[in-house]
Amino acid sequence: MDQPTPYELALHAARQMLDKGAEDLVVLHLPPSTGAPFDYVIIANGRSERQAATLASEVYHFCKRHDIKHLPVEGDAGWRVIDCMDVVAHAFVPETRAYYALEELWPDAEQVDYAAALAELPDPDRS
Repeated sequence: MDQPTPYELALHAARQMLDKGAEDLVVLHLPPSTGAPFDYVIIANGRSERQAATLASEVYHFCKRHDIKHLPVEGDAGWRVIDCMDVVAHAFVPETRAYYALEELWPDAEQVDYAAALAELPDPDRS
């Protein structure tokens, strides 16, 4: 697989999380006016701390398999995050996500219709 664009990487990360049962997943495209050092944010829930850790781990392993620059998974109980430079993926348990309400940090972000986009994006792990 060639290096994906930030948009494609966000979709691939969303797919990895959805394949492991992520709930209430959103993909946000941040406008340049936010000044954020990344373009996309994925936020998803796991039903338990263990599942939330697995969601972030899946994104990490996808990046590792495809030589995509990333940092290690960070966080602790209730919240894991994986920084893939242009894309940052957060995996929460529902209570922690409600407490931090990250979606509210970027009110001008565009919510990506990832379901439609994933139908068009080939999965490099299944081809």
